[in-house]
Amino acid sequence: MKLTKQGLRWWSLAGSLALLLVLLPARALAQGGATGSLNAPDIAGLFNIVLVLAILVFLLVEGLLIFAIVRYRRRSPDEMPEQVHGNNAMELSWTVGSGILVIILFFFTLGFYQQPRTLPEDSEPVTVEVTGHTWYWEYYYPETGVRTETTLNVPAGRPVVLDITSADVQHSFWVPEISGKVDAIPGRVQRMWFQVDEPGQFVGQCAEYCGLQHYDMLITVNVMEEQEFASWMDGEAAAVAEAAAATEEEAAALAGDPAAGEQLYNSMGCMACHSLDGSTLVGPSFQGLGARAGEVLDGVSAEDYLRESIVDPCAYLAEGFDNCVMPQNFGDRLSAQDLADLIAFLLEQ
Repeated sequence: MKLTKQGLRWWSLAGSLALLLVLLPARALAQGGATGSLNAPDIAGLFNIVLVLAILVFLLVEGLLIFAIVRYRRRSPDEMPEQVHGNNAMELSWTVGSGILVIILFFFTLGFYQQPRTLPEDSEPVTVEVTGHTWYWEYYYPETGVRTETTLNVPAGRPVVLDITSADVQHSFWVPEISGKVDAIPGRVQRMWFQVDEPGQFVGQCAEYCGLQHYDMLITVNVMEEQEFASWMDGEAAAVAEAAAATEEEAAALAGDPAAGEQLYNSMGCMACHSLDGSTLVGPSFQGLGARAGEVLDGVSAEDYLRESIVDPCAYLAEGFDNCVMPQNFGDRLSAQDLADLIAFLLEQ
């Protein structure tokens, strides 16, 4: 189509208005958004800016499309529209306009990433290891050994550090009012932190399609008063210690069957991370483990060391394997007899 002077003026006016609508609210939008945690508004503000830009581009494109359909429609069966081969002014406008949008996004994104991402000084963070499963979230507090599956309990007024990974397929941890999405990737640990100053509950979900029950993989973050959280943690830690002591006593009294332990080594997926021939996989090799297990920790027998390494794999990390990616629910998945069988098999390596 041929762009007339009137059409060019209209085009320039529309472009100027769109740019004005972007620049005026952008700074205000960058300061808005979710207020659940200290570091949530920044990323929510970025989302608002991108949303406004997308809406403006959509309105501009669709508006021009409708205008062209109405203005240059065929009015009679014999009418033949003028044949054109492009319009330099229009193409230049689209190119310059797109470049301006990219620059605007770069400006606000750069400001976001230049902000400090470290924990507040002199803070006492609570660390929680988050593992995605098909289809639920597992929360493990390494300092106390407490493990939950339904709700992530955290204290108000203290930073909370989440080490996020997956036990099977890729998931994505997302609580909109607290922070942005963090992918849960098998074999890799992603770290994020947040701090909520007022008690309350925040709801999120897995933001990465992970299977048939993805819709039901919800997240509940329960922010508790400091004293309430401490009381809850003390009660859960006492229950964990009692259960662990009973399990260890029961397992120690059982005789292990190495053949049954070898079957567990294969069926539980241990061979995917631990070889028997000395080759290095995700985790250390089991070759020679029986001979060196009793020498790893002073005063700890080989049986006790292996038992603790299976039930609480993050308590001690082998040299050269600093990331604890081993599933931490084998204490729940293995019976006392299973544990004794697996230890008997490992002692023979």
